[in-house]
Amino acid sequence: MRINTHTWIYSIQDKKYTGAMRTDCGFICILCALEIVRTTGPAADSKSPHGKGPATQDWMEMSHEYVENPLILPEIPVGWDQKDFKLNFHGDPLKFKLRRAPIPTIGSPWPKPQKHVKDSKVLYRLRKDRLVIKRTEIECPTLQEGIERYKEQIFTCLNYSHDNNLRNIYDRDLRKTMISSKRLLGEIPLLTLLIVNITRCSFWPSLESNESYQLSSTADGIELLAEDVWGALRGLETLSQIIFCSQNTILIRKTKIEDFPRFRHRGIMVDTARHYIEKETLFQIMRGMEMNKFNVLHWHITDDQSFPYESRTFPELSKKGAFHPLLVYSQTDIKDILEFGRQRGIRVVPEIDTPAHVFSWSFGKPELLTQCYNSGEIVPALMGPLNPARNSTYSFLQDLYKEILSVFKDQLVHIGGDEVPFQCWYSNPEVVNFAKHLAKQFGRRTTDMKSVLKYFTKRFVDGILKEAASRKNKVRLMVWEDSFSKDLFLPENTVVQLWYTGTQVIPDIVRRNLSVVFSSCWYVDLVGPGIKWHKFYNCDPEGPRSIPGVLGGEVCAWGEHITNEDILLRIWPISSAAAERLWSAKSVTNVEEAAPRLEEHRCRMLRRGFQLAVPAAPGSVKPNTPLNQNSHKIDEKLILIMLPKSSIFAIRV
Repeated sequence: MRINTHTWIYSIQDKKYTGAMRTDCGFICILCALEIVRTTGPAADSKSPHGKGPATQDWMEMSHEYVENPLILPEIPVGWDQKDFKLNFHGDPLKFKLRRAPIPTIGSPWPKPQKHVKDSKVLYRLRKDRLVIKRTEIECPTLQEGIERYKEQIFTCLNYSHDNNLRNIYDRDLRKTMISSKRLLGEIPLLTLLIVNITRCSFWPSLESNESYQLSSTADGIELLAEDVWGALRGLETLSQIIFCSQNTILIRKTKIEDFPRFRHRGIMVDTARHYIEKETLFQIMRGMEMNKFNVLHWHITDDQSFPYESRTFPELSKKGAFHPLLVYSQTDIKDILEFGRQRGIRVVPEIDTPAHVFSWSFGKPELLTQCYNSGEIVPALMGPLNPARNSTYSFLQDLYKEILSVFKDQLVHIGGDEVPFQCWYSNPEVVNFAKHLAKQFGRRTTDMKSVLKYFTKRFVDGILKEAASRKNKVRLMVWEDSFSKDLFLPENTVVQLWYTGTQVIPDIVRRNLSVVFSSCWYVDLVGPGIKWHKFYNCDPEGPRSIPGVLGGEVCAWGEHITNEDILLRIWPISSAAAERLWSAKSVTNVEEAAPRLEEHRCRMLRRGFQLAVPAAPGSVKPNTPLNQNSHKIDEKLILIMLPKSSIFAIRV
């Protein structure tokens, strides 16, 4: 049986090395034919890419490292079924299957670039003390900080053994010998030059930012070209992912990449009102966003349960409305969060939800909210949405958003607009009389609260836009889709965030000159046990056809059942599936091809110190303990496995 392996091969007859490296979880086993298990089956199937056996993924194909280096291996009756992420054993009359994660790829970036050509037969070495970095003559501290940050990641070679026990299925019939690993790696050419060139250094990222880049590695060195600094940062992340490590040696394939995002808005929404999320945890979330090329942190700061935003204008809101006086985000904290995101090309979009989800406001500013009644009697302490009947409500909102516009730097401002409970308004005599007044004023026959909500939204939005115009701020509003479905006033270019309907409503939204951010299928708080990442992966913000007006999408991490202690586990790595959907080409939809790359990406994130959940099925990645982080011990010997035709494969011992 012929398969294409991705391995460095030593030929006894020719006395030379050919091929390339293959790792498990990014660590070179310099062999990995031992981890190749060929799918076999009784009959040809048209769905199989090789015309043999059922439409399941073999272990070599799952690595997606296709190299013209054919070898003969014994038939192994084990395959991988991507439908339920299990091994299947052909010839078993019981159709027995065993859950098992796919073998990770090596040096395959996530998200997948738009164009990626690599020659896996050509490898280069890198050394920190020999690499000269030449960057653009444009003064750009953001780029310099990014280069320093990625240097540490690229040149931290975490070497520890991690063999895959699947090789034990068949390696007992193979002859073993020993050679030195240093001799094998020493013949690989050394690259000594990294060039990073940009033509513009924007200070703040924006919706219009150019994140495209070109990356190549040849015998002349590594070259990264980008129009703006944000593209250079994305390219540095890709560079850090295509570089891999063997025996304390940094390696890179001959590569050419041309890359750009499919969507401009690729976000994660974090709810800090239901459970307080520490600033350092938000930093960790943004570090993960950088690794996955997300570029928007949608910060749902306040809600019914707490008001942790420390306002300069209205300090009583957080003093009385936060869970605790210490569980707040000070102005210094917010500056730190904005700066941490800016350095990584991540925009921070604030959301102070209105007119509902405001119960926490009642502790500091009870006069702003609607008192709820029951059968004409006040229900003590039960406060509903903001009171639309009082002029003071609108004055307060204008002052609050005047501050928001000065603190946050992004043009997008999310004003909420979801789940407004009309019952409280209907129960309140003041609001009912106000509804009658509006009906009389505008010649309406009904006094329904939908008209009141329309009035509130129009007056509230006009106040924000007026304030933005006076400050010459470029402001674009963002709302939950309830505001669209209730036919409320929304200025042109308002961004509608879908959370409960599918893509079928997008054409109606776009016809009103509005834009769309899609979230309906990406709620991490609703993900239950089992393998779910492929559902995130198969969800497309546009549906089957491309639709102008879709800016992108957001993964939502609502905080009712997510805490500071587990939010990273809930977000990663399942959000990585959405990240590839938002960045890579629309045609990149093959779950079988993505699974081993995602497995490698999880290993990569673990090596960088992230807390992660399990995306697929049983397997093992050695955790990134402090001991491992500081360990650079080299295994001096490799076990070589003699295969037919005098081809030798090496693995770590």
